[in-house]
Amino acid sequence: MKAKKAKLVVVDTPEFRSEAEEAEWWDRHQDLIADLLLKHGRRGAVPTKNISVRLPVTDIERARKLAEKRGVGYQTVIKTLLHEALKRESKIA
Repeated sequence: MKAKKAKLVVVDTPEFRSEAEEAEWWDRHQDLIADLLLKHGRRGAVPTKNISVRLPVTDIERARKLAEKRGVGYQTVIKTLLHEALKRESKIA
């Protein structure tokens, strides 16, 4: 049985001067993203679950500063960094 090849979908995006500008553009074009996901078979985002984690206040402040530079929320920064670290560690293990 042959595996299906995924179609590459190209979105014509402008050149961005900063991550904040890019984040704002994607935020304004959420309908485009939703339409593309529906059209190409993905019915929703990866399932998530709410958890509580205690973090040092200094780490939260560092995440807030990074988030401000990137133009996103600090929880998004923490989630992204955690995801990247888990992916990296999974390759090592």
